[in-house]
Amino acid sequence: MGNLRQVCTEIMGEIKKNNPKTKHELNQLKLKILDKYKNKIKQVPKNADIYFAASEDERENFRELLSLKPVRTISGVAPIALMSEPYPCPHTMKGIGPCTYCPGGPGSFFGNVPQSYTGKEPSTRRAIRNNYDPYLIVFNRLEHYVAMGKVPDKAEIIIQGGTFTFFPKAYQEYFVKYALKAMNDFSSLFFDKEGNLDILNFKKFFELPRTLNEEDKRTKRIQQKLLYIKNLELDDFGVNKEIDELFFKNNKVSIALGKLENNNQNEISVSASNTSLNIIENNVENTNTLAIKKIQNKLKTENNPNISLKQMQKENETSFIRCVGLTIETKSDFGKLYHGNLMLELGCTRVEIGVQSVYDAVLEATNRGNTVADNIESIRILKDLGFKINCHYMPGLPLTTKEMDLNGLKQLFENQDYKPDMLKIYPCMVMEGTKLYDDWKNGSFTPLTTKEAAEIIAEAKRYVPKYLRIMRIQRDIPTFATASGVDRTNLRQYVEKICKERNINCKCIRCREAGFHLKNNKKISINNIQTTITEYEASHGKEFFIAAEDLENDVLFGFCRMRFPSQFLREEITSTSALIRELHVFSSAAQIGRKSDESFQHRGIGKNLLAKAEEITRQNRKDKMVVISGIGAREYFRKFGYELEGVYMVKRL
Repeated sequence: MGNLRQVCTEIMGEIKKNNPKTKHELNQLKLKILDKYKNKIKQVPKNADIYFAASEDERENFRELLSLKPVRTISGVAPIALMSEPYPCPHTMKGIGPCTYCPGGPGSFFGNVPQSYTGKEPSTRRAIRNNYDPYLIVFNRLEHYVAMGKVPDKAEIIIQGGTFTFFPKAYQEYFVKYALKAMNDFSSLFFDKEGNLDILNFKKFFELPRTLNEEDKRTKRIQQKLLYIKNLELDDFGVNKEIDELFFKNNKVSIALGKLENNNQNEISVSASNTSLNIIENNVENTNTLAIKKIQNKLKTENNPNISLKQMQKENETSFIRCVGLTIETKSDFGKLYHGNLMLELGCTRVEIGVQSVYDAVLEATNRGNTVADNIESIRILKDLGFKINCHYMPGLPLTTKEMDLNGLKQLFENQDYKPDMLKIYPCMVMEGTKLYDDWKNGSFTPLTTKEAAEIIAEAKRYVPKYLRIMRIQRDIPTFATASGVDRTNLRQYVEKICKERNINCKCIRCREAGFHLKNNKKISINNIQTTITEYEASHGKEFFIAAEDLENDVLFGFCRMRFPSQFLREEITSTSALIRELHVFSSAAQIGRKSDESFQHRGIGKNLLAKAEEITRQNRKDKMVVISGIGAREYFRKFGYELEGVYMVKRL
């Protein structure tokens, strides 16, 4: 037995003997055992190592203790952040940008990293490690979820990395196609039709428990296996049998890896340096041109044209791991009707728009490349296509004051031209390699301090409507990568402290959703649910926020967003149509088709919300319900009489 396995086995013995209740108590047990092996093992075993060294009964009994980051799935889905390749941003190509505060991009101070990122964020580091390959990244994340004792059957893809709708259409389709194929293939390889995990195959494929000090080699071998199967159709009986023989039955992994090399496919390295663009001698071509050529080459060498996006979408509808939501980041000038239709074809359900400011002078001074009018027009178009809207806002930009920032946030909540469904608040930070850094160095720009940013956000929480969810209040950039500005990564906790001191009660969805109440050990009951309806005007249309909530305890169990659109931009959407833009039930994710004592999903909440939306639609003399559904949620709506029409799930009322 290897040292790591022995350590994990002994830790599990201590867990059974002492029955720790908290992560701190568990860590104390780890340290106790590690003290015996201090000359042999310097690394603390991960919870996943203990989990996979345990017996089946031990895994079941201590699943929650060994699970990591429960907040990841507490809202009912398993998020998977995918980072696209380093690629020029559109207004840089026009000679306008980049934005004065924006780091990253091809040839940036931080190297060849995606626009708006530094390469230090967890999702960027994961992308670099996997050569920005969506197939490898999704497999990597799904492996992590299963290793944490989670069943990620309802997954939500968030595509990051700048203005995705500016990428070539072929690359957009390639990226989403292989993300979906990874979900389909992971399901086929490791789960049976009833959704039971084949733990032996999973451990064998991912070489678990790990061998310490060989993690890079293990990662490389796994990536080689995945590259071997990436362009194979696993629903083919012969292919499926071959994969089973190579990877699971006869342990012929070396043969498979040999085939990979013989097929002249690229060998992936875990070294970040190997993913950098090669700068041609004498600077014959600049880094933007090289980035574009790299994308073109990837489409030529890594894309199997015989596997289509539509095929992967169709398979994902009934796959065990399903994509129930797809989010795309873009700028408002690349979020108009043309781009909206492209995103619908990809299966996108939510769009993140970098509004950044409600002041034209600020947008112009920061080289944003779009206007306030662009922001307003884009939000309206995308809502009328059915998308959920997540706006990004940036307090502390040049030419603004704290009063202007607070007023800007209030406008998002109160001006019907905005009124987004979700919001990310990113206080402006100063990073090397940007024009803003030069302005800060010469004294012409002073960024917000942590205290100032927290106070602005806390005061803004007084005005947050109950239909909006504040997703984040800080970029996922480590403070060591910034030169000035907010210097704490736990800004949300700082804001919550100020809210408590000032008696500010935030009504946003995140602060009220059931999963967070359960996480904080608050007693809540499904028996206290009432259905409430909030009507409001937004982007020239009419919105209905239909909520299942416990009013007495201010707990939100789920909601439905329905819209009467202001314009009819596709043939599926008629003048007598209503749009369901979101249907969501909170609490820890429950496996598709199964109830759980620890979750409020699959208990009829979503069904009742949908029925109420249909009732309101009939009362308003409309006869067609149009749902923008995640690909993996289409089967759910079919249970209630909905059928696929174009890109939507539709029902005649």
